[in-house]
Amino acid sequence: MKVVFKLTLFACLLVQPTLAIVNIENMNLLDDDKRQGFETELGLDISGKNGNTSKRKTGFDSRFQSFKDSGTHFLVLSYEYGESSDVKDTDKSFMHLRHIGYVTDTLAWEAFAQLESNEFTRLSLRSLAGGGVRYKMSKPSETQSSYLGAGMFRSKEKLEQDPVATDEGSDYATRANLYIVNKFKLSGTASLSNTFYYQPDLSETSDYRLLEQFRFKVDVTQKLSIILSLDVSRDSRPPQNIERSDSSYTTVINYRF
Repeated sequence: MKVVFKLTLFACLLVQPTLAIVNIENMNLLDDDKRQGFETELGLDISGKNGNTSKRKTGFDSRFQSFKDSGTHFLVLSYEYGESSDVKDTDKSFMHLRHIGYVTDTLAWEAFAQLESNEFTRLSLRSLAGGGVRYKMSKPSETQSSYLGAGMFRSKEKLEQDPVATDEGSDYATRANLYIVNKFKLSGTASLSNTFYYQPDLSETSDYRLLEQFRFKVDVTQKLSIILSLDVSRDSRPPQNIERSDSSYTTVINYRF
């Protein structure tokens, strides 16, 4: 078993995502490798500021993944809490469970379930379950790989009350889950990836969610790497008083031992 401690040196969000799409590609520790074994990734983020501005933030994330010749499955757990001037301004949690079963060298099926909440986007609980297929479009290459995913899921979203909003309560939807992934190895120590998600409501396609994520990784040593990530997302019908578009960037350092 390998244990990975992710030390977040800097993570600055430009705008907090609303009911955001989560990029599952970054949760899959290995890229559809058929192998045996089990891996764990653990992360802890503690930051703060005192003086003219008082801020505190704590968070953790963990990933547990097992590998077999027939497929892989993994569980992701995370929680984040923060305060500014002794007033809570962050409180969100997330859990995702997924299985990927290999059919051929280029085709796989996947099934997943997810729970999440975010007090400051009025999301009391979002639960969903679904599945789909995943196709490797590119020919085997040491420098480039591309994937196309297609599926659907059923979700329930419960919004908290807001004094100036009228959309509280539960909402059910069946959405398509379409994504395309391109990964490039620039050198022996540098790589980048680009992922695009599109999730329309099957009963009304004008209700959709998008996510575009660019990720750049540099290996400083065999154990130390730096990851830069830029996300741009859009929800065509967000909760009342929540912006349609969000953008965020993060810088993370990973250490493996």
